[in-house]
Amino acid sequence: MTARHARVALSRVRGPALAAVAALAVACTPTPSAPARDGGGSPAAAAGTERPAATPSLAPLAGRARADVLVSVPASLTTAQVAALRRLSPGGFTTIRVGDVKIGGRSERTIGVNPATFRAFAPKGTAESTPVWNAVARGDVVVAHAEAKAMGLPLGEAVVLEGSKASLRARLGALAVTGLPGVVTVVRESLAESLGLPERSGAVLGAGSGDPVLLAEAVRKVVGSRARVDLLTQPAPPTAFLTGSRAAREFGAFSYRYYGDGTIEPDSSWVATNIRYARLPVIGFVQCHRLTIPQLRNAMKEIEAAGLSSLVTSYSGCYVPRFVERNPERPVSLHTWGIAFDINAATNRIGTRGDMDPRIVAILEKWGFRWGGRWTLPDPMHFELAALINT
Repeated sequence: MTARHARVALSRVRGPALAAVAALAVACTPTPSAPARDGGGSPAAAAGTERPAATPSLAPLAGRARADVLVSVPASLTTAQVAALRRLSPGGFTTIRVGDVKIGGRSERTIGVNPATFRAFAPKGTAESTPVWNAVARGDVVVAHAEAKAMGLPLGEAVVLEGSKASLRARLGALAVTGLPGVVTVVRESLAESLGLPERSGAVLGAGSGDPVLLAEAVRKVVGSRARVDLLTQPAPPTAFLTGSRAAREFGAFSYRYYGDGTIEPDSSWVATNIRYARLPVIGFVQCHRLTIPQLRNAMKEIEAAGLSSLVTSYSGCYVPRFVERNPERPVSLHTWGIAFDINAATNRIGTRGDMDPRIVAILEKWGFRWGGRWTLPDPMHFELAALINT
């Protein structure tokens, strides 16, 4: 299948941001950095070596902002796009530079920021640590803990950053998480510019008291299909009927790539953690979310015990990642989470009353599944997980 759209990621989590717990290291006192050399021993690229500025002293954090949406684009956001995104962001807005930079021999997602404005969007703990943002302001590099450890990067020592325009040295001034998916390294804007990260190649937006999901949808319309849009917060689980911290925690977070035919490819780590295969009574082999299978198994056992198996004439998948009606302008279907399934599709088309036996409906509703046949526009083949039941 050929992708008509570049990657668009939509990460769904409950809480202030991804990687919301920050363990911090006090920023080290800087010393001037020596010019880096490229692999042939010649001076670094024409952009030059980033020189540390006079040691800054940022004011304490005035207030935190919730990072709800992250946008990144292949080149730069236009002036009109920046203005439109700012208008969409009642909870705060800042542009950043985004790109890949080699550090410790590994290519890592890197952002260039104005530390005075970006820090408010960082996770709790990181945002409040003025030494971390002083380190960024004076030209140090900040790296996520796990990656710094994996690369053997010593805190307080100079590391080499290799960008598309220059190879520079900068002091590893602090270890801290950013709360942004995939982002490992943070530098100040001028250093990011020297390395070749495009101006306004990303933005962080806050929904304030609004709905982050609606904000992400509005952002996607502004930036187009070639941009990547990450939804960092979610006010509720995928369906309003599933409530409570357990549901939000259990469903997990995923990003996805979507295609012109309306199908979706969730990230492989989420699929590996949450999607399961099972063989169930009546309907046979299924592929569903791990929360769906126990309740669906019990429902099918009850249908079988009641002698109603012959009334289930077909089963049409559970985990079928796609948009509603395979239309990228519509919401993501609950089939993408593997928490919805269809049965007896041939005689229960959407918009019809269908012929679903009420005894089948009653058993499935007993086991926590909502029936689409009760909707204003009926979809009588459709059932979706509406409540978590201890089985």
